[in-house]
Order: sequence, then structure tokens, then C-alpha cells
Amino acid sequence: MRARLENLWDSFRTSFWFVPTIMALMAILLAFGTNQLDTMIASSARSFNWFSTTASAARSTLSSVAGATITLAGVVFSITIVTLSIASSQFGSRLVRNVMGASIADLVIGQYVSTSLYCLLVLQTVREAHGDDPGFTPQVGTAIGLTLGLISMGMLIWFIHHVATAIQAPTIIMKVSRDLDEAIERLFPERIGEAAEQESDEELIEDQNHQSFDEIISAAGNNNIAVPSELEGYVEGIDGESLISLARELNGVVELLCKPGDYITQEKLLARVWLQNQTETEEDAEEQTQAVIKTINRVIIIGPRRTPRQDVIYAAQELVEIAVRALSPGINDPFTAMSCINRLGGALGRHVERSNLTQIRRDGESIPRVLVTTIDGFAEILTCSFGMIREYGASSVAVSLKLLEALTGIADHASRPEDIEVIREEAEALQTAFAELHIVPADRNKFQQVHHALNSHLESKLQTTRVPDLL
Repeated sequence: MRARLENLWDSFRTSFWFVPTIMALMAILLAFGTNQLDTMIASSARSFNWFSTTASAARSTLSSVAGATITLAGVVFSITIVTLSIASSQFGSRLVRNVMGASIADLVIGQYVSTSLYCLLVLQTVREAHGDDPGFTPQVGTAIGLTLGLISMGMLIWFIHHVATAIQAPTIIMKVSRDLDEAIERLFPERIGEAAEQESDEELIEDQNHQSFDEIISAAGNNNIAVPSELEGYVEGIDGESLISLARELNGVVELLCKPGDYITQEKLLARVWLQNQTETEEDAEEQTQAVIKTINRVIIIGPRRTPRQDVIYAAQELVEIAVRALSPGINDPFTAMSCINRLGGALGRHVERSNLTQIRRDGESIPRVLVTTIDGFAEILTCSFGMIREYGASSVAVSLKLLEALTGIADHASRPEDIEVIREEAEALQTAFAELHIVPADRNKFQQVHHALNSHLESKLQTTRVPDLL
């Protein structure tokens, strides 16, 4: 449920209707509240000279503010569409989600729509004095409507300033890299060595972690339920806690066959559930099978697009997309690509310090409940990130040197031999691509110097990591 709510919140956060709807509801409540307050003031025969007004003046003020703000809402909407069009053509359509999520356009449009709605609701309560009817002039309501109109004028200036800065490449790159950092922090919370104090209390769990998938499945039982997908699309999220609860309830093991970011077709297997206990009748077995299929299809969220909440590779590929587009012949902007490489290098440097995700998820009693057969580690993320930029950027000397610099920065944080080897392989692939594309001796010599320094650094890191094994 939590994963589904988080995914739902992401869709709300990147929409233009959610905030204006909330603000419109607040405007209705505010109009009702000010009307009640004005009624109380009118019945008490008190007057407040500092914001008192006449019925005709109130009607003119409220109608002017309502008309002006709804017109400004249309202007802001038009500017927003143009901004999204420019961002889509220059940085990629997938980056529109980031622009929408970080935009204040929904707040500004909500301000204008709610102000107009508030003024219209207050306006319909204004009555001129006629005969025995003393009329009704919303003193407080008119004053608040005028105040909201002044705030709307200030928000227009704020919005124009925001658009002028938000469309710049460094701002978009910063926001996209923030998504990547948050995904790493969310999915890889533990750093290497942080759990060392718990080793004495978890020796049994550590021994059990050496169990193979086949051993765990064999212990769980021979009966299994294959769970096909009912939908087609991308895996946007998986509720791991619900899977563990389901496996505990069935006294079995869930073998997860997909991961966030995978594209799933209908009837493709999402998981297998291995059970010890077999139901007594075929009818009960069929009922249990359908219940399990329905539950797992509910906790594995499939949607039309990938999201970075549980998909680190997609969060990294958003930066890669900006870099690759910047390196295209039509744009030819290596400085933007180098900025993306800097952000990727910093994020992957923080990622390589984190502990690997376990592929065996256990319940509170340390019993294996979920087996994750596919998982994205540092090697996959580095290859998907730097490999594509290398493919399109190896022809640029500045970009190639920046890639080596980023790999060197990542190597400073690496401590596992397998991670250091992955960095070395990526550096060797870059050297091969660079050598095939550049024949100028000065460029080749400069690249070789930086590459040799990186290799020496990696070798010293490997020697350091091998010392404890030898001891």
C-alpha cells in the first residue's frame, strides 16, 4: 500500500490539476468563512472604517479582480506550455516530468483560479439597499479579494523570473541529479561497514544468506503458483513489505522475476510462489491461486512509464539523455554533457560506498520470504550511464577526459574489488573508442596520461582491498 501511495503521490506532484483543485476548494471555504464573518459584523451594527466600502465599489472591485486573475491564468498556462515544449525539444520528452514536478506553474495557476473563484462567490452576495432591505456589502470579503489580487500581481513577476531560470540547462541538470541522489539514498540507505556492529547478533542470518535460491525453494516446498501479469507496461514500483506479508501468510516463498523499470507484457510471469501446504480440494486450490495472482498483481505496480522512485537506472538515464542530446550534431553542446558527467560521477561515487542490496528478503523471524532474482547493482548503473555517453562522446577530447576524471572520482570511493574492476573495464572501453577516433598525437598523449594515472590509482586500490584477504 505504501509503494502504491508513493507512486500516486508522484503522479499528483507532476500534474497541473492537483494543486489548483486544492486551492479552489480552499477558496470556496474562504468565501464561505468571510461571508459568515461579514454577516456577523452586519448584524452587530459595527463599522470598520479602515476597510469599509459601498456595495457598488465592492461589486466593481470584485468583478475586476475576478476578470483579471482568470485572464492571467490563461497567460501563465500559455507560457507554461511554451516552456514545456522548449524543454521537450532540447532536453527530451522524458524530462518534462521533472520540469512539471519542479515548476511553480500549478501554484500560480491555482492562485489565479482560486482568486477568481473566491471573488465570484463573494460577488454574488453583494446586494444594493432597496426599500426596507438594507442590502449587504461584504466588507471583509472585498478586502480579502483585493489582497488576493495584489498577491496575484506579485506572483506573476515571480513566475516570469522562475521560468527564466528554470529553463536553463544547469538548473534542469541540478533537479534531475537531485532525483538520482534521492533514489540512491532511498534504495541504498546503508553504507559499507555501517552494519558491522550488528554482525555478532546476526551470525545465524549471515550463515543463512549463503543459502542458494534452489536450497531455499526446495525447503519451501514443491508446489508453486505462477503469477502472470494482468497488465502491460513498465514496473513502476514493488511493495516489498506486502510480498513478505503474503509469503508469511502462505508459509511459503515468493520468487520475484521482475524489477522496477522492466517492461512487462500481458501474461508474462511476474513471480512464482512456492508453497509447503497443499489445499485439500481442487476448488480450494483454484481459489487460492486466483487470490495469490490478484494480490501480487496489486502489489507490483505496472504503469505507462518508468519512474525514479525505485528505479536508479532510470534516474541516471535522465541525466544521460540530457548529455546525449547535448552531444548530438544538431545541438553540439559538450559543456552541458560535461556538467551531466560531473553530476553522474558525484552520484555514482556516493552509490559505490553503499552496501549491495540483498537478494534474499526475510521476515521478522529471519525466514526467507522473497527471492529477488534480478537486481540493479553498481556495475549495471555505471555501464548504462557511462557506456552510452562514451558511445556518443568519445569523439570529443574534452568529454572523454571528463569521463576519465569522473571515473577517477568514483574510484576514490570504491572499496570492493568487483566495483574497481568494473571501473577499469569502463576506462578500457573508453580508451579503445578514443584511440579509434583520434589521430592527433597531442590529444592521444594527453588522454594516455590521464588514463595511465587512473589505472595506477585503480591498481593501488586493488592492492589495498587485497591486503585484508591475505592477512
